[in-house]
Amino acid sequence: MNSTGGIGLESKLCWSSSDADLGKVLGLGRMRAYQRYSAIGLILFVLGIIVLEEHSLGKGFIYLSNQYNEEITRNITVSREGDGQENVVNGLFFSSGKRESIGIVIVLNSVKDEDKYQMALDTVRCYGLHFKYDVYVIHADDDSTMSSKCPQKDFMFRRHCILSLKMPSLSNTWLLFLDGDMGIINPNNVIEDYIPKNKNTQIVFYNRIMNHEVMAGSYLVRNSKWSKRFLMFWATFESRLPNSFHGSDNGAIHSVILNQQLPKLKSKLEFCENEFWKKSTDYYSLSTYTVCAQEIIKNNSIAEILVLPKGRFTWARDGWLTNSVWSDRDFIFHGWQRKRQDSMVFARWHSPLVYDKPWNLTKCSNGEAWKNWKYKDTFIGNRIDVDRKILSVIQDQQKSYDHHLQLLSRH
Repeated sequence: MNSTGGIGLESKLCWSSSDADLGKVLGLGRMRAYQRYSAIGLILFVLGIIVLEEHSLGKGFIYLSNQYNEEITRNITVSREGDGQENVVNGLFFSSGKRESIGIVIVLNSVKDEDKYQMALDTVRCYGLHFKYDVYVIHADDDSTMSSKCPQKDFMFRRHCILSLKMPSLSNTWLLFLDGDMGIINPNNVIEDYIPKNKNTQIVFYNRIMNHEVMAGSYLVRNSKWSKRFLMFWATFESRLPNSFHGSDNGAIHSVILNQQLPKLKSKLEFCENEFWKKSTDYYSLSTYTVCAQEIIKNNSIAEILVLPKGRFTWARDGWLTNSVWSDRDFIFHGWQRKRQDSMVFARWHSPLVYDKPWNLTKCSNGEAWKNWKYKDTFIGNRIDVDRKILSVIQDQQKSYDHHLQLLSRH
């Protein structure tokens, strides 16, 4: 009995000791779990505070960015007849004083898309009515013929196909193609100033300020068989895109120009495509490809294609580069998308206009178009300040261009 009882007592004592140790372990575990969850909770709390502050700061920044003291209107004083003088741009001569038959073309997926770009479209339509430029806003999905003849999956390519097919039915000699988000910030400009004097030139592109690309979203194109074929070649190039971060029609335009116009330099183009385009994974690596292609383009003469340099030599620029501040040297702003307006995202923009939605377009054809352009005074800059900001971006991009040139030299 004593032996059995001893064993029982010892057993109880052992279990009691084990329970105590287990309790300590469990208590320590609970404490550590509490500390861990407390730390996580604290981190989430701090992140929440940061997000709220960023949101508040963002809203405050947007509020301040849209402030203005008064509305300003300006008369439209230029005419399409010009002053008989020639406009000289970087050694290239453009006709001025000669009235051309010019149309403006915008291609959208559907009529519903107009709501995304309403302010931009209102400015273009009013500008066209005032100066008597034909304005064509084409809705691709509303035309069954276009849908069948332009089967491109990427709308960026499809729109060039649509324009190519539409060209024979348009009576204009020249067509200014615009992205849907491109609006007229300053109607005291005429498209004639950008028509090349050289009769061999069929299409005019420009280099974007913000990167190293030829701009795909806007170009001046002569209504000719050559241009029709070129645009269709560009549209069908969708099937030749590499399985990479290719940049859609903006990346492709460089290969399109070189394939179409400089076939004798095929080996150089293949080097750019194989070493860089096919291997690009982001905008940085894509930039190496565009610089590679740009070096070929700028060092070879192409009779039918003119690419205008960065800066004040073109009809349009990204408005957000100067936070939507403009001067009398500006004409068209790119980037007026509703989803980016007053949003804390890349390429955000704030309206430089006091916009009455929608515009009264009847004013545009009776000499009162200028009344629609009601400017916020705080967005009107002088030439020197705006040009200085643009030059700063160009200089930064030149450094980037030189950097990518060094990357090319290593291959």
